[in-house]
Amino acid sequence: MDSTDGTPRIGVVIWTSQHLGSELHAALKALKWFDKGGRSRNERREQIGFPCLQSSALTIEQMDELRAVFPYQFEHEVLAVREVGPSVNPHDRLRKCALGWAGHQGAELPGKLVETLPNKWERLGDLIVLPIDAFQDDAWCERLEAASSSNRHELWQNVATALGGTRLARQAQIMDNALRSPQLEMLYGEQTWVEFSDHGVKFGFDAQHVMFSAGNVTERHRIGGLNMQGETIVDAYAGTGYYTLPMLVRSGALHVHACEMNPASIDGLQWGAEANNVADQLTVHQGDNQTTLPSLIGIADRCHLGLLPSSEAVWSHALNCLKPEGGRLHIHMNVEEGSIEEWCEQTISELRQLSKELGRVWTIEAEHLERVKSYAPRVLHIVLDVKCSTV
Repeated sequence: MDSTDGTPRIGVVIWTSQHLGSELHAALKALKWFDKGGRSRNERREQIGFPCLQSSALTIEQMDELRAVFPYQFEHEVLAVREVGPSVNPHDRLRKCALGWAGHQGAELPGKLVETLPNKWERLGDLIVLPIDAFQDDAWCERLEAASSSNRHELWQNVATALGGTRLARQAQIMDNALRSPQLEMLYGEQTWVEFSDHGVKFGFDAQHVMFSAGNVTERHRIGGLNMQGETIVDAYAGTGYYTLPMLVRSGALHVHACEMNPASIDGLQWGAEANNVADQLTVHQGDNQTTLPSLIGIADRCHLGLLPSSEAVWSHALNCLKPEGGRLHIHMNVEEGSIEEWCEQTISELRQLSKELGRVWTIEAEHLERVKSYAPRVLHIVLDVKCSTV
């Protein structure tokens, strides 16, 4: 930020993806590294920057730990003094809107209610989706039951606005069926169809019936940035096109064969293909991929396996989808932090054995390992890029 004599000075800014902003902000505050008095003068699409105090220093171990959870970049920039005004921190806005709502009713909001306000949510276009336990503890339920329907409506509207949306929903219990269908409780607004653009790719789907993992955006951008010009791709778990559409729109894939069993996901996938003008480059194979993948033998330059916690059940099918001269696999997996190297070695070994059983004479090697994000304590979502080629 500017020095006391008004001369601008250089500071360090950590940039990360917007969807990780709230978590990284909290982590930097906990480390006492966040400079709340400064701000970056720059703007980046789909990214957010946090200035850091010059007097603080992270150890190598802290930096590695932070980077494993929050993919980020350091930049030295000329910082500006943060102007006093409405908070840009959504957590602050949420807290203020809850306090204001209580004040309008002539009542105070006990500290325990403020403390239980949600600290995580997903933003799908203009729809804010709160976690399943948001505003659900006994104290909040008692307060909301005592409020009139119009007052509850006012709270939900204010929460949606505070978090940057125009509609508000709360995640409900995932249905116990083969599709693991999500459910939403609409708190403000009625329509559950959402549309938004990301990195030039248009997405649309019914959030009531479709899972969409906003937390994997860095991997979606990475896959969309790979050169797939002229390639034929098999996406074994296409969903609404989370990776299929970036491969078609940004990576230059010639054609994608998308395997998906959820009709609601297919509706979103086909909508996205039309909206992005790539419908003629997409073939949808509806049904269980244990059945559909065997019909795609020998056609693919690469196969994308985006299922968590593991796609191992279809590894043999995926290898068989590759062309005789080989190709690439993108294997998503949840792995304990201390076991990643061992898992990679075991995976390559198993793929080599499976390829022999299929009669494929290939050299199989790990090409790249991507640490996507923390999935659970000491468990990371990773992606292993595997190259299969003839000698």
